[in-house]
Amino acid sequence: MSQHTTPWTSRLPSPALVVAVCAMLVAVCGTSYALAALPKKSVGAAQLKKNAVKSKAVKNNSLRAKDFRAGELPPSEVLIKNSGGGVTVTTVLGAGPDTVIRSMPLPAGTYYVRANAWGINQSAALQGELRCYLRSSGDAIGAGLFELYVPIEPNAGTNADRGFFTLDAAYRLAAAGTVSVECNKGAMAQNIDAGASLTALRTAQVTAVP
Repeated sequence: MSQHTTPWTSRLPSPALVVAVCAMLVAVCGTSYALAALPKKSVGAAQLKKNAVKSKAVKNNSLRAKDFRAGELPPSEVLIKNSGGGVTVTTVLGAGPDTVIRSMPLPAGTYYVRANAWGINQSAALQGELRCYLRSSGDAIGAGLFELYVPIEPNAGTNADRGFFTLDAAYRLAAAGTVSVECNKGAMAQNIDAGASLTALRTAQVTAVP
């Protein structure tokens, strides 16, 4: 019995098979290729979709006010309370709550507060010893000169009987509260009047500079 062997012949893949394999390769490798072939700094505003860049993709403290359109940033607010005259300091150092010279209510927020204060010795015989403090119901987050001791000469008809000074600090108020200038004197016999004006700048952030 004779046997006939069918010769093996190669067949080219059909066009449909070629298209299917190419499509699969593009689907698997296309993204990687695009990333590898993308030149540096070739993606700009024209290539980004609207709202594609989210907050977490932006480096903290890398933007400036000029990077925002008008009205996008919360406005700063300046609150001022003028002196309105002097207050007689009645509290002696260490003998109870200090005398409130000036107080100003503040809404919740972050503030840089500055007080311009003054003291006048009304006694012609005794030197005055005035201590003043800038205080708030909120949390202090940055302290400048928030307390000061001022010796004041007796009242002899000259300007040596008065002192002028500035206090400042930054506070964060979680709820509505107050900021105030409070003072005491060195002895009960001293006769000192004091006054202050308060300015509070409401801001989004306070940064302490060394």
